[in-house]
Amino acid sequence: MDFREPLSAAAALTSGALAGFVLTNPRNRAWTINASDREIDRWLSSQPTGVVVALVLGVVAVAGLQRSGSRRLSWLLGAGCALVLIGARAVVPDAGGVDTLIALHFAKTATAGFLLGAAVAAVWGRWAPQLALTLGVAGAFLLASVQRLPRGDATYVEPASMSTSAIGEPPLWLLVGVLVLAVASAVVARAQFRVQRPERKTLLTALVGALALALLNRLLGAWIDDQEFGEPMTVWLIVAFSLAVIVAATDLLAHRFPGIDGHFLLAVTGVTAAAVLVLDDLRTPRVTVPAAALLAVGTVALAAGIAVAVRVSPKRRRPGWGLGLAGLVPLVATAWPDFGNDGIALLIRLAVVGGGTGFALAAALPGSAPIAVLGLALPFASLVFVAATTVPRSRVVYAGAEHRLPSSPASTVASDHLAGAAMLLVVAFCVYSVRARHPTADGG
Repeated sequence: MDFREPLSAAAALTSGALAGFVLTNPRNRAWTINASDREIDRWLSSQPTGVVVALVLGVVAVAGLQRSGSRRLSWLLGAGCALVLIGARAVVPDAGGVDTLIALHFAKTATAGFLLGAAVAAVWGRWAPQLALTLGVAGAFLLASVQRLPRGDATYVEPASMSTSAIGEPPLWLLVGVLVLAVASAVVARAQFRVQRPERKTLLTALVGALALALLNRLLGAWIDDQEFGEPMTVWLIVAFSLAVIVAATDLLAHRFPGIDGHFLLAVTGVTAAAVLVLDDLRTPRVTVPAAALLAVGTVALAAGIAVAVRVSPKRRRPGWGLGLAGLVPLVATAWPDFGNDGIALLIRLAVVGGGTGFALAAALPGSAPIAVLGLALPFASLVFVAATTVPRSRVVYAGAEHRLPSSPASTVASDHLAGAAMLLVVAFCVYSVRARHPTADGG
């Protein structure tokens, strides 16, 4: 038995998980840093900026590695990224202030972008390792922030205040694992197995698309954030406009790619929209489900979704099936916003969105590495979806010339329903676009 394939799969799995962990930096609800208001504003602004920069750098890394053609170089770059992240983890506790934390944050997210690009370049085109990479990235997207949850009680456990992320620094075992596995993969890499050759048009389109989606998410996400004290109708008009722009831009970009490769971007967009409502609940202090149970259910659901997709649609792609399953979550949230905030129901929601995510992504995996890295990084940079499902439900409304009052119960409930409906519409559009543009890709 050739051990190179399982070794590459293990390296891809851990590399994707580490990159996703670093790029996961959710809105904090209780975590604080000691700094002035101006410093905190700069700190908060730097968080999403670092993530969208990583989206672009991932594509840049793939471009450079495709030109080199060396899988060994790709794994060595991955090992170098792990070393940088290990160094950042060691430096963070001694950081001297907000400026240092901001610099470390940008260094970490840039490194995570390069790490993801290196992993994609190294394994893309080989079925088992690329599925393992997809599992690692998707698992981090859904589950990385679970580590900040309390362990079986309702008492919020605040992470170390000196950190570049609201969920803390990556665990040492994951950092060392990526380093060891990447070095081992580089050592045993065969010279005759080369990185996928670049296709100039696809590469350029992916790079331009990454820049466009990064800028749109950053600017429109910030615009929604600024409406925290806005009037309800204004807030939702801005949310609707922002969602329409993001979905239209993604659809336009997806259909610039040859064949059905662009469906991966639509599948990613749909499952991200379906997942954000679950992620918002997972990241609240009130969750009492043990973290181990959340991790187990989420991981098994993702793996099962991927396995079923591989079994069901090896030739005819059916990402719409996975999107339809994941779309049950915003569908229920539209009618019953409070369903599944905790307990067994939360585990059910996580299992549904995890299974749908795994199925949709595996069924839509593209043949091109630049499209793959763009799609895998996109959920972390989808700032508009995050803002659209959190700001309207947590804002206060304007109540006169000099007073702002908390949202009324009626407006809060309405926002909860609208958040679910908005994400459901995004999922529905992604399903429609996949089927309308290439019906055979989804069994139509």
